[in-house]
Amino acid sequence: MSALGKSIHFARGLGVAALAALAPASNANACTLEQGPFLRELASVSKSCSHPLCGHILATAKADPANPIVPCGDRPCMRLQSAASAAVSSGGVLILGETHDNAVHHLLQAVVVSEFAVQGALNTTAVVFEQLRDDQQGGIDEFNNSERAGKPVTVADLKQLINWGKSGWPDLYDPLFEVLIASKHPFYAGDVSRSEIMKAAEEGEAALSAEDRARLGLDAPLGDKFDAASIKEIAEAHCGALPKEAFGGMAYAQRYRDAHLADAMLKATQSNGSAILIAGTGHARTDRGVPWYIHERAPEKKVVTVMFIESRTATATDNPMWRLILTPACRRLSHLYATRRARRPVRENAQEIG
Repeated sequence: MSALGKSIHFARGLGVAALAALAPASNANACTLEQGPFLRELASVSKSCSHPLCGHILATAKADPANPIVPCGDRPCMRLQSAASAAVSSGGVLILGETHDNAVHHLLQAVVVSEFAVQGALNTTAVVFEQLRDDQQGGIDEFNNSERAGKPVTVADLKQLINWGKSGWPDLYDPLFEVLIASKHPFYAGDVSRSEIMKAAEEGEAALSAEDRARLGLDAPLGDKFDAASIKEIAEAHCGALPKEAFGGMAYAQRYRDAHLADAMLKATQSNGSAILIAGTGHARTDRGVPWYIHERAPEKKVVTVMFIESRTATATDNPMWRLILTPACRRLSHLYATRRARRPVRENAQEIG
């Protein structure tokens, strides 16, 4: 099967809606695409990608009706623009899933924030980061206080205050931080502290009080199907090198992190009006990730989920989301890295799920 044939087979696996991105634009002359900064940047970064689906936007769930007043409103790219804008302008949530070590994903996220985040008296979009933990919020607050006081601040200042160098995250998030500093949009830590993650991985639900479990929505079961899927995902991510008895605790730690990220997003919308989440694709899943917890707690909240997926690694069984954006892949270390990671204690691995 040719590369294009495989790509069409993949799109069919995602659903009929995805095929719209592959079909020739028979009415290309009937409208003029008004591409915003994000669509232009996506086209730019995809030029060097040889995969036939690279740069495509695929729908994997039923989208909102096309906006009749938007030029080319039935096109996937314009539906995405309309939905993202509607989510933040209505006080909702926009979730941007990523592959952590792909610099293109962070560049595209930064452009999305710059284009769609709103700023007004009643609604100023806040940005919540999986990459920032509760115990780093003090450094974020100090940074924000300096900025509000009119002091010149830089990305380097922020990194120093939150001790980014020892965070374990790749040094690829500068485009996002630069946009936030330039626009002065509020941003917050989304993840729990490492000690809390480790405790949840070791103790399971006993790590949290019944009150906290109820508040976060952790008292609502995902169901056997999704519990099993979470455990399978953890086993595969660690190359089967972890003892099976560790999987249950690690799966609960993942649930705890998803629920906490959702809580941070809801707090951000209450304080500011709307919010954008920067997180890994595992957290962005609509079936059992952050969107699931937001829906459980605030079903009236408009949530739009977009995942950036490397085109060469995408499969028809990829994570459920509202829109899938296929991007160039990045070069990374060999599979030996995953094996070495799997040999570390469960306490250390728990914070890397998703």
